[in-house]
Amino acid sequence: MRRKKAKRNVSQKTGITRKTVIVLGVVVLVVACVCLITFAPRTPKTNELKPRTLEELLALPDESLAKVDIARMNLLCATGLPHAENIDVDKYLATLDEWAKIIWEDNEKRAVAYYRNPAKYENSLSKFKAVNMVLVIQQQLRCGYNMELIRSGAMQDYTSLRFNEDSRDIFIHGLVERQKGSCASLPVLVVALGRRCGYPLYLVSAKGHPFVRWEDDKERFNIEAAMRGTDIYPDEHYHDWPFPTDEEERAKEKFLKTHTPVEELCMFMHVRGSCLHSHNRFREAEEAYTVYLRGFPESRFIHGFIAEVQRKARWAQ
Repeated sequence: MRRKKAKRNVSQKTGITRKTVIVLGVVVLVVACVCLITFAPRTPKTNELKPRTLEELLALPDESLAKVDIARMNLLCATGLPHAENIDVDKYLATLDEWAKIIWEDNEKRAVAYYRNPAKYENSLSKFKAVNMVLVIQQQLRCGYNMELIRSGAMQDYTSLRFNEDSRDIFIHGLVERQKGSCASLPVLVVALGRRCGYPLYLVSAKGHPFVRWEDDKERFNIEAAMRGTDIYPDEHYHDWPFPTDEEERAKEKFLKTHTPVEELCMFMHVRGSCLHSHNRFREAEEAYTVYLRGFPESRFIHGFIAEVQRKARWAQ
């Protein structure tokens, strides 16, 4: 009797009962299960298409492009450009798969912190995943903006094509090879890695600036990834930044629209065209710019670029 009474007194003093322990155990188990479900990595697509060359990629019909990994698409669009001579597509894709595992594992570790204070992320698990993913890319994978583009003035020089000279700055192979990129490549990396984690991420364009959007049947928000840290801005922010636009221009150029796979391909071909243009490879630049019209038939500025390289090609003859 004394021994039983002593045990009862200890329970009363500590406030811990067998029922409390069971409840806490159930809570921990539920949180762990939620984490496993919500942070599970993607399963590979069984119907994924794997074109081996840029020619094979461009030959695919629009409806088939959704079956192509956006990272493969971007890497193929860089092939043949200056500083892209040594691209190994399969090797680089395997690296991205490993990076995605690092992101998933980090999110899994930090999931409990989210559930302790969801208000920090506006009670949005999706925003937690997006923000944490970008921070892992920057802090653990060490991928970020090539500051030499800023120091040299290339980023601010809108009168030349200096910004596009080095393909490593504007395609994701530069991020794989040397962890440096720009606003042309960092959003692509985020989308490629996010999709590997099962996140509904897409590319979106403002005037002169691509960014990332999370969009599913529950939430839609924009993610800035080409900066130190990250931020979430509403669409209205991009009406005037980095360049002002009006409603007509936004409609014709498809600014602020969630891009489809064919539009993603066209964005990469525009970047390819700019790189070729900067190296005076005018006929190849014209071919790349022309592909852009496949997804953006009403674009005014791309018609201007096409006319410019045609004129320069005539002068060079």
